[in-house]
Amino acid sequence: MKRPILILVLSITAFAFVWSCKNNNREELNPTPGTCNTTNISYATTVVPIIKGNCIACHQGNSPSGGINLDGYNNIKQYALNGKLYGAISHQNGFSPMPKGGTKLSTCTIDQIKSWIDSGAPNN
Repeated sequence: MKRPILILVLSITAFAFVWSCKNNNREELNPTPGTCNTTNISYATTVVPIIKGNCIACHQGNSPSGGINLDGYNNIKQYALNGKLYGAISHQNGFSPMPKGGTKLSTCTIDQIKSWIDSGAPNN
């Protein structure tokens, strides 16, 4: 008698787990239009992870790719304020599209960088 109840409880638990995983973070992985947060973008919590995850492997050290060093706030700010960072990540004409050989950053990510630049590229 205990075994059928145990099987039922385990089945319900497994179904709930699978269902929650199926829908978990779907919005984060594939944001729907209008869900991108571009307000109060922080250098430390938004910009740095984007740069580290997509740019820094090629753009650091003594011989950074294209002569563009994005290691550290002052370097990133320089390219942010002169338009080169946004031009490259948004694939504008006249700029080398970045990341080179990779997939273009998501619209949300590009919008977040643009928001940070538009606010003066603060070190926050």
